[in-house]
Formats: sequence, C-alpha cells, structure tokens
Amino acid sequence: MAKTDSSDNPQASAQVAREVARLILTGVWREGTILPREVELASRFRVSRASIRESLSLLKAKGLIASKQKAGTHVRARFDWNMLDEELLNWTLSALPTQEFAKQIMEVRRIIEPEACAICAMRGTDEDFARIERAYRGMDAAGMDRLAYAEPDLQFHRGILIATGNDFLIAFGATVAAALRMSFNLSTTNPGAPRKSLPYHRAVLDEIWARNPDGARQAMHKLMDLTEQNIVSALSRQRKKDAEDENARTRRAR
Repeated sequence: MAKTDSSDNPQASAQVAREVARLILTGVWREGTILPREVELASRFRVSRASIRESLSLLKAKGLIASKQKAGTHVRARFDWNMLDEELLNWTLSALPTQEFAKQIMEVRRIIEPEACAICAMRGTDEDFARIERAYRGMDAAGMDRLAYAEPDLQFHRGILIATGNDFLIAFGATVAAALRMSFNLSTTNPGAPRKSLPYHRAVLDEIWARNPDGARQAMHKLMDLTEQNIVSALSRQRKKDAEDENARTRRAR
C-alpha cells in the first residue's frame, strides 16, 4: 500500500482499520495490549498519520480499542466489543471462519427468529406478509443459483423482523443482517442446499399467513435445524479440503 493521505485515498483508513481489527480478532494483539504509536503505525501500514487517526476512531466506535491520556491506545476486553456491528461481523468472519463462530451466530438466530416469527404471525399485516411472500418467490425463481438465492433469502428473514412492528427487533435486524448472510453463505455451499431449504421457508410462510404463532415458531425452528446441519457439513468439507491441500503441499515440498 503506497503512503497516501486519506484525503487522496478515502479507503486508506478503512483498510488499516480492517487490518488492525484482524490482528485483534486473531489474538495477535490481545486484550490489554498497548498499540504502537501513531507514527509507528503509519510507517508499518505505509499510510499517513491522518489515515491512522481515522482508522483508530473507527475501531474505537466499534469498541475494539480505547485511549487513555499518557497511557496510549489499548485493546479493550472482548465483552466490550460491539460484535453486532455489521462491519465488525464481516471482519470477524474473514478472520475467524471457525465452527465455534458459526455456532455462536446460529445461537443468536435461534434466540431471535423463532420468536420473531410468532410475533409476526400475530401482529403482521397482509402487506407485511405479501412482502415476505415476494421474497420467497424470489428464492423460488433463483432455482439452483446460490448467489441469486442469497439476497431474497435475506429479505425473507428481515421481512419477518420488520413485520413484528417492534422497533427494537427491527433495529436489531439491521445489525444482524451480516450474521444472517454469513450463515447463509456457509450453509448454502452444500450442493443443492438452497433448493432443499425452499419447502422449509414455504412452511414458515404458510404458518404466518395462517396467523398461527406456535406453528410459525416451530416451522422456523425446523428451518434453523436444516441450516445448522448445512453449516456443520460445509465446515466439515472445508476442513477436509484444507487437510488435503496441506498434504499436497507437503508432498510437493519433499
């Protein structure tokens, strides 16, 4: 990365923030670690000090770091991190695509979505349900195209949160959109996974249209079961592929 002021390259500070976040998320810079001084960071990342200041401000807003007068900037305790920040979630997935992280994402979805389905079925309007139906039809139209399937799938789940009419759930839905997309990307890497999940989405939609809270809740739980199975399978295949690639590299090195 050539040294440049952030005014010349607006992406410089974002790139540095992402790299510093990676060092924190992967444990290279642990909780309590004092970060290098601005001038040292600027030299390390080959950007201006202005870019460094902007990147650190971004990371402070996400709860990753904090500054104390005369003590410098340090990595905050993990429980202070704003893990529901969409950008931070994306960075975390890139840095730590682990089974444990995927498990935590599914736990969040299981806490929120089944109950949101029940509330949606009770409170949602026909207009809300029609919006969810359109998202479902978009998924159906995507066929076996995983990329085309992803966006209407996301809109299906977010549409349910919107239909609850609960401002806090709606706001929460905006922050967990990245989490939902992560689990979709993992779970739908299995061959035919999008098409196989379609009947489960249809069952959720039918229970919502029927205004059956218990049925909607249970239908979403079944969809979450399928999604979790797909994620476990995808991660298992990825580990196997990584092991095969490592063995191939070892053989070539001999």
